[in-house]
Amino acid sequence: MNITAIIMASGYGRRMGRNKLLLKYKNKTFMEHILENIRKCDFYSRVIVARDEGILGLAESLGFKAIENEQAFKGQSESIKLGINNSPKSDGYMFFTADQPLLDIETIEILMKTFNENKYSIIIPKFRERRGSPVIFASRFLKELQELQGDVGGKKVIDNNKEAVVFAEITREEVLFDIDTYEDYCKLINLK
Repeated sequence: MNITAIIMASGYGRRMGRNKLLLKYKNKTFMEHILENIRKCDFYSRVIVARDEGILGLAESLGFKAIENEQAFKGQSESIKLGINNSPKSDGYMFFTADQPLLDIETIEILMKTFNENKYSIIIPKFRERRGSPVIFASRFLKELQELQGDVGGKKVIDNNKEAVVFAEITREEVLFDIDTYEDYCKLINLK
């Protein structure tokens, strides 16, 4: 199965009050954590959609196709479309947010393995009752993803295709932790 990784890194970080992707965890920025982990996995293609020139430059230096989102104000749907439109034809598309510094290679590989066994599905990571990101969409959902408008993400497509959802059971809840606020960041820093 060919799976393309698409990192959506165009958000404004309004709840954080700053560009959270440049925050540090264990001496690396959030962005460095996610880029390095994706690089170590067997993706067919790797694309990042971002506004920040520094992030685009870093991603490009690591072999990612870097796409500038000049219309980030249109919301998440714009990043999704740019990511798809700049990807090669693939069996599946795994959408990453860049604010999950604890996301590890093991979790990414569990999702990829689950997709390889369910190639027409939507794969969502789950720990007990908690769901999260990244999510893999089979290519048959591309048209629906490209029709999204405004600050709407893949959740709308998931809600419209509940019968196609397959949950990938993951081993650690903290990998789903996304950092939206300064309080979240403080919790992350204090994790043992």
